[in-house]
Amino acid sequence: MYTARRGSPHRARLTADESPITSRRSSPSDHPGRRTTERYPLNADVEVLEPFSAHGVVINASDGGLRVAVDRELPVGVVCVVEVALDEGKTVEMARVAWTRELPDGYLVGLSFLRE
Repeated sequence: MYTARRGSPHRARLTADESPITSRRSSPSDHPGRRTTERYPLNADVEVLEPFSAHGVVINASDGGLRVAVDRELPVGVVCVVEVALDEGKTVEMARVAWTRELPDGYLVGLSFLRE
């Protein structure tokens, strides 16, 4: 299914002023308690820097967070420092683990951005 892999040659192309957090418009959700913004595909390397070390790829992104495939389980509720490598450079975000699902080749994880 989703494989956590590094160095993927297929990455999203964003201009210098765009970011995965702000480049898409919001749309209402049909599911209460779930995301309120539109998701879009984003294939980029991701590193969880703190409080655990994990490597993987971004599957999709929204204004509210990321869906990632990583090589280790991340406990639900934990706040992480996440680094996403885009073609234009790296961005570092704070995110809370919203959910996790074990797969045969790693873990699928929902990360919710923390806003100041």
